[in-house]
Amino acid sequence: MMIERASGQPYRGYVAERVFAAAGMDRSGFFAMDVVEPEVAEAVEPIRDGAGAITGWRRNIYSYPPVGDPAGGAHVTADDLVLFHRALSTGRLLSPELTAAMLSPKVRHGARGEGDYLIGFGLEFATDASGEVRCSWKEGTNVGTSGILLYYPSIDVRVALLAVGEDAAWDAVKLMDGAVLGTAATTPSPPA
Repeated sequence: MMIERASGQPYRGYVAERVFAAAGMDRSGFFAMDVVEPEVAEAVEPIRDGAGAITGWRRNIYSYPPVGDPAGGAHVTADDLVLFHRALSTGRLLSPELTAAMLSPKVRHGARGEGDYLIGFGLEFATDASGEVRCSWKEGTNVGTSGILLYYPSIDVRVALLAVGEDAAWDAVKLMDGAVLGTAATTPSPPA
């Protein structure tokens, strides 16, 4: 409501213009759940019996409103997530002051590996033992889907991973983190 009041635009229109279009995210949007959108995977989650065996699958059609809103439901591609981070980090989406604030940690949450785990404005951060940011990320999950956008500033590498399944992304993220930095993973685990 604050965005709509300040901009005079509906939320979805504002995000489409000021974020998706400004970042070049031409395959992202707020798609209706009752229409098949090309290249958008349908989220599914296994149904398990008491022993843990998969007995079927369920879609997440009741996890979102019919069309996404500020609480969730925007659909993006992995390529578009990388475009978003490039646009954000180069100042195409926010003023220089807001860009700097968005891309820096604010509050220490706890230890992580040899460094710290910190939280910022929408992003989370892991530092090394010297306090340098080794990685920042934004992750998300819902029934049938998980994903993450990671940035490794020391080597200027951005990685986006989207997966079908609420827990499907995390093992791959840990392997990727270790491969990119050649260390034990210290990026996110699935949300508690």
